[in-house]
Amino acid sequence: MPYVEYDENEATCPQCGSTFRSPEILETHVRGSHAAPAISAPPPHPKRVRCSVCDADLSSVHALERHNREAHIA
Repeated sequence: MPYVEYDENEATCPQCGSTFRSPEILETHVRGSHAAPAISAPPPHPKRVRCSVCDADLSSVHALERHNREAHIA
């Protein structure tokens, strides 16, 4: 690939206004400077549920259904 000398910058970053000699260099800049870091979020905690009859605090709807069968339906 022959060496090409540039007199002007050809690509401008839309986020910070920096200028670059090629779109490829701009793309590298955007990925490295403006891309959100890959942070793995912790898994969501299951939403706790409360029994409307006895106010018991249970870990899931499934646990509430089992609780209702065993505690409130004779």
